[in-house]
Amino acid sequence: MNSKLREQMVYELELRALDEKTQKAYINSVERLVRFYNKSPDALNVKDIREYQHYLLTEKKYKNNSVNRHLAGIRFFYKNVLHRSWYVDALPRVKGPKLIPIVLSEQEVSLMINSINSVFYKAVLMVMYSSGLRNTEVRNLKISDIDNQRNLINVRCGKGKKDRQALLSPLALSALRTYWRLYRVNNPVQSDHIFIPNKNSYNGELKKSLSNTALA
Repeated sequence: MNSKLREQMVYELELRALDEKTQKAYINSVERLVRFYNKSPDALNVKDIREYQHYLLTEKKYKNNSVNRHLAGIRFFYKNVLHRSWYVDALPRVKGPKLIPIVLSEQEVSLMINSINSVFYKAVLMVMYSSGLRNTEVRNLKISDIDNQRNLINVRCGKGKKDRQALLSPLALSALRTYWRLYRVNNPVQSDHIFIPNKNSYNGELKKSLSNTALA
Protein backbone atom coordinates (compact mmCIF):
# COMPACT_ATOMS: atom_id res chain seq x y z
CA MET A 1 0.00 0.00 0.00
CA ASN A 2 1.53 3.29 -1.03
CA SER A 3 2.06 6.03 1.51
CA LYS A 4 -0.83 8.18 0.30
CA LEU A 5 -3.41 5.39 0.65
CA ARG A 6 -1.96 4.42 4.02
CA GLU A 7 -2.23 7.99 5.26
CA GLN A 8 -5.83 8.16 4.08
CA MET A 9 -6.64 4.91 5.87
CA VAL A 10 -5.00 6.10 9.11
CA TYR A 11 -6.99 9.33 8.85
CA GLU A 12 -10.28 7.44 8.45
CA LEU A 13 -9.42 5.13 11.36
CA GLU A 14 -8.51 8.03 13.63
CA LEU A 15 -11.61 9.94 12.53
CA ARG A 16 -13.71 7.12 14.00
CA ALA A 17 -11.57 7.00 17.16
CA LEU A 18 -10.86 3.30 16.75
CA ASP A 19 -8.36 2.00 19.29
CA GLU A 20 -4.72 1.55 18.37
CA LYS A 21 -4.93 -2.25 18.33
CA THR A 22 -7.82 -2.19 15.85
CA GLN A 23 -6.05 0.36 13.66
CA LYS A 24 -2.93 -1.80 13.43
CA ALA A 25 -4.98 -4.93 12.67
CA TYR A 26 -6.95 -3.22 9.88
CA ILE A 27 -3.83 -1.78 8.26
CA ASN A 28 -2.07 -5.13 8.52
CA SER A 29 -4.99 -6.88 6.78
CA VAL A 30 -4.79 -4.55 3.79
CA GLU A 31 -0.99 -4.77 3.62
CA ARG A 32 -1.17 -8.57 3.57
CA LEU A 33 -3.63 -8.40 0.69
CA VAL A 34 -1.25 -6.08 -1.17
CA ARG A 35 1.70 -8.42 -0.62
CA PHE A 36 -0.34 -11.39 -1.82
CA TYR A 37 -1.03 -9.80 -5.21
CA ASN A 38 1.96 -7.46 -5.32
CA LYS A 39 -0.42 -4.76 -6.55
CA SER A 40 -1.79 -1.53 -5.20
CA PRO A 41 -5.14 -2.21 -3.51
CA ASP A 42 -6.91 0.31 -5.75
CA ALA A 43 -6.00 -1.95 -8.70
CA LEU A 44 -7.83 -4.97 -7.23
CA ASN A 45 -11.42 -5.87 -7.99
CA VAL A 46 -14.04 -7.82 -6.06
CA LYS A 47 -13.08 -11.08 -7.77
CA ASP A 48 -9.47 -10.67 -6.61
CA ILE A 49 -10.50 -10.21 -2.99
CA ARG A 50 -12.95 -13.10 -3.04
CA GLU A 51 -10.15 -15.34 -4.36
CA TYR A 52 -7.91 -14.07 -1.55
CA GLN A 53 -10.62 -14.93 0.97
CA HIS A 54 -10.90 -18.42 -0.56
CA TYR A 55 -7.11 -18.76 -0.32
CA LEU A 56 -7.13 -17.91 3.39
CA LEU A 57 -9.80 -20.53 4.04
CA THR A 58 -8.57 -23.38 1.82
CA GLU A 59 -4.81 -22.91 1.49
CA LYS A 60 -3.79 -21.14 4.68
CA LYS A 61 -6.46 -23.04 6.67
CA TYR A 62 -7.31 -19.98 8.74
CA LYS A 63 -10.14 -20.32 11.21
CA ASN A 64 -13.40 -18.69 10.23
CA ASN A 65 -13.09 -15.92 12.82
CA SER A 66 -9.55 -15.14 11.69
CA VAL A 67 -10.71 -14.72 8.10
CA ASN A 68 -13.51 -12.44 9.26
CA ARG A 69 -11.01 -10.29 11.17
CA HIS A 70 -8.92 -9.86 8.02
CA LEU A 71 -12.00 -9.07 5.97
CA ALA A 72 -13.07 -6.41 8.46
CA GLY A 73 -9.94 -4.39 7.71
CA ILE A 74 -10.27 -4.92 3.97
CA ARG A 75 -13.95 -3.91 4.01
CA PHE A 76 -13.12 -0.80 5.98
CA PHE A 77 -10.47 0.21 3.45
CA TYR A 78 -12.61 -0.20 0.35
CA LYS A 79 -15.67 1.41 1.90
CA ASN A 80 -14.10 4.38 3.67
CA VAL A 81 -10.86 5.06 1.77
CA LEU A 82 -11.70 4.11 -1.83
CA HIS A 83 -15.47 4.59 -1.37
CA ARG A 84 -16.31 1.33 -3.09
CA SER A 85 -19.17 0.30 -0.84
CA TRP A 86 -20.28 -2.42 -3.26
CA TYR A 87 -17.13 -4.36 -2.37
CA VAL A 88 -18.48 -4.79 1.17
CA ASP A 89 -21.73 -6.36 -0.06
CA ALA A 90 -19.82 -8.75 -2.32
CA LEU A 91 -17.55 -10.08 0.46
CA PRO A 92 -19.49 -12.57 2.59
CA ARG A 93 -18.73 -13.08 6.24
CA VAL A 94 -17.64 -16.62 7.04
CA LYS A 95 -20.09 -18.39 9.29
CA GLY A 96 -18.39 -19.36 12.52
CA PRO A 97 -19.27 -22.23 14.87
CA LYS A 98 -21.50 -21.51 17.84
CA LEU A 99 -19.79 -22.98 20.87
CA ILE A 100 -21.23 -23.53 24.32
CA PRO A 101 -19.11 -21.51 26.76
CA ILE A 102 -17.29 -23.37 29.51
CA VAL A 103 -18.45 -22.00 32.85
CA LEU A 104 -16.57 -23.00 35.98
CA SER A 105 -18.53 -23.83 39.10
CA GLU A 106 -18.09 -21.74 42.25
CA GLN A 107 -16.12 -24.58 43.81
CA GLU A 108 -13.80 -24.88 40.79
CA VAL A 109 -13.14 -21.13 40.83
CA SER A 110 -12.43 -21.26 44.56
CA LEU A 111 -9.96 -24.13 44.09
CA MET A 112 -8.22 -22.29 41.25
CA ILE A 113 -7.84 -19.08 43.25
CA ASN A 114 -6.62 -20.90 46.36
CA SER A 115 -3.99 -22.73 44.31
CA ILE A 116 -2.31 -19.42 43.41
CA ASN A 117 0.56 -18.49 45.70
CA SER A 118 1.31 -15.09 44.20
CA VAL A 119 -0.53 -12.28 46.01
CA PHE A 120 -0.33 -10.20 42.83
CA TYR A 121 -1.99 -12.76 40.54
CA LYS A 122 -4.50 -13.77 43.19
CA ALA A 123 -5.67 -10.16 43.49
CA VAL A 124 -5.83 -9.80 39.70
CA LEU A 125 -7.82 -12.99 39.27
CA MET A 126 -10.26 -12.19 42.07
CA VAL A 127 -10.95 -8.75 40.60
CA MET A 128 -11.43 -10.18 37.11
CA TYR A 129 -13.71 -12.98 38.27
CA SER A 130 -15.84 -11.09 40.77
CA SER A 131 -16.22 -7.92 38.68
CA GLY A 132 -16.18 -9.34 35.15
CA LEU A 133 -13.36 -7.05 34.06
CA ARG A 134 -11.42 -7.76 30.87
CA ASN A 135 -7.64 -7.97 30.60
CA THR A 136 -7.27 -4.40 29.35
CA GLU A 137 -9.71 -3.06 31.93
CA VAL A 138 -7.74 -4.62 34.79
CA ARG A 139 -4.46 -3.25 33.45
CA ASN A 140 -5.97 0.23 33.12
CA LEU A 141 -7.54 0.16 36.59
CA LYS A 142 -6.55 3.19 38.66
CA ILE A 143 -6.65 3.92 42.37
CA SER A 144 -9.39 6.49 41.91
CA ASP A 145 -11.59 3.88 40.20
CA ILE A 146 -12.09 1.92 43.42
CA ASP A 147 -15.12 2.96 45.44
CA ASN A 148 -14.68 0.89 48.60
CA GLN A 149 -17.53 2.70 50.35
CA ARG A 150 -20.09 1.35 47.89
CA ASN A 151 -18.12 -1.76 46.84
CA LEU A 152 -17.96 -0.62 43.23
CA ILE A 153 -15.34 -0.34 40.50
CA ASN A 154 -15.66 2.51 38.01
CA VAL A 155 -14.50 1.05 34.71
CA ARG A 156 -13.23 3.84 32.49
CA CYS A 157 -13.31 3.58 28.72
CA GLY A 158 -14.13 -0.15 28.64
CA LYS A 159 -15.35 -2.13 25.67
CA GLY A 160 -16.78 0.18 23.05
CA LYS A 161 -15.04 3.07 24.83
CA LYS A 162 -17.89 3.16 27.35
CA ASP A 163 -17.71 3.76 31.09
CA ARG A 164 -19.57 1.45 33.43
CA GLN A 165 -19.66 0.30 37.03
CA ALA A 166 -18.85 -3.21 38.26
CA LEU A 167 -19.40 -4.81 41.63
CA LEU A 168 -16.39 -5.22 43.91
CA SER A 169 -16.85 -8.17 46.25
CA PRO A 170 -15.57 -7.96 49.85
CA LEU A 171 -13.15 -10.84 49.12
CA ALA A 172 -11.75 -9.06 46.06
CA LEU A 173 -11.38 -5.84 48.08
CA SER A 174 -9.53 -7.77 50.80
CA ALA A 175 -7.19 -9.25 48.17
CA LEU A 176 -6.54 -5.77 46.77
CA ARG A 177 -5.68 -4.46 50.21
CA THR A 178 -3.26 -7.32 50.83
CA TYR A 179 -1.63 -6.70 47.45
CA TRP A 180 -1.36 -2.99 48.20
CA ARG A 181 0.21 -3.56 51.59
CA LEU A 182 2.81 -5.99 50.26
CA TYR A 183 3.57 -4.52 46.83
CA ARG A 184 2.77 -0.82 46.84
CA VAL A 185 3.19 0.75 50.28
CA ASN A 186 6.99 0.76 50.16
CA ASN A 187 7.34 0.67 46.38
CA PRO A 188 9.45 3.59 45.04
CA VAL A 189 7.41 3.64 41.81
CA GLN A 190 4.61 6.19 42.01
CA SER A 191 1.73 5.29 39.72
CA ASP A 192 -1.97 6.02 39.43
CA HIS A 193 -2.48 2.43 38.24
CA ILE A 194 -3.33 -0.18 40.85
CA PHE A 195 -1.41 -3.05 39.30
CA ILE A 196 2.16 -2.34 38.23
CA PRO A 197 5.02 -4.67 37.25
CA ASN A 198 7.04 -6.13 40.11
CA LYS A 199 10.04 -6.92 37.91
CA ASN A 200 12.35 -4.65 35.98
CA SER A 201 11.73 -4.23 32.26
CA TYR A 202 14.41 -4.90 29.65
CA ASN A 203 15.86 -1.42 30.14
CA GLY A 204 16.19 -2.01 33.87
CA GLU A 205 13.32 0.23 34.93
CA LEU A 206 10.05 -0.54 36.64
CA LYS A 207 7.13 0.61 34.50
CA LYS A 208 4.16 2.46 35.94
CA SER A 209 1.58 0.22 34.26
CA LEU A 210 1.31 -3.34 32.99
CA SER A 211 2.10 -4.21 29.39
CA ASN A 212 -0.54 -5.76 27.12
CA THR A 213 1.05 -9.19 27.60
CA ALA A 214 1.47 -9.03 31.38
CA LEU A 215 -1.77 -10.91 32.09
CA ALA A 216 -1.88 -13.03 28.93
